[in-house]
Amino acid sequence: MKRILFALVVPILALAAATAHAADGKALFTTCQACHGSMGEGNRQLGAPNIGGMDAWSVERQLNNFANGLRGTASGDGYGAQMHVAVTVLATPADRSAVATYIASLPRKVPPANVKGDLGNGSNYYNAVCSACHNATGFGNQAMNVPRLAGIDIVYLTRQFAAFRAGTRGYHKDDKLGRQMHAATGMLPDAKTEQDVFAYIASLKP
Repeated sequence: MKRILFALVVPILALAAATAHAADGKALFTTCQACHGSMGEGNRQLGAPNIGGMDAWSVERQLNNFANGLRGTASGDGYGAQMHVAVTVLATPADRSAVATYIASLPRKVPPANVKGDLGNGSNYYNAVCSACHNATGFGNQAMNVPRLAGIDIVYLTRQFAAFRAGTRGYHKDDKLGRQMHAATGMLPDAKTEQDVFAYIASLKP
């Protein structure tokens, strides 16, 4: 009987802790709303991507990267620099974790994508170059710390790909995953192929 009660109580306590964690994150999220929107829907005019419904582990890692200077400190990365400053209000790893948990609880709102390209060619290159890490579905891979692509604003993803290629992301010696992406950008041979790949990513179900 004690084992049964223990088995029942532990998940309930875990759920309660997660709920409290998200509640803390909701209060802290008010500082993010000016750019990312009250529901994390994003704002293209401000260069702020949709973040509602993103995986908590992925959001937390990026917030920590901004906080620790692994991202947003390269010359020429204006948007990243804004986030590097903005994240200072999340003073502790616990704050960043709480916000990430709350963001993950928000509904995913996908901005309209108007990307034209050869989906067949985009599919071929995506599956040859990107899917081993980002998954064939574009849902990412937590075990590899590789983020979701499906359902993320394609305008933002295009800009981040360019940043990796230019070296304004993946520049820090301690950002090993970012450095891998910097190298991976060279595997798409030309601008047309890149557009085809982004058109294919935009077609993936979120």
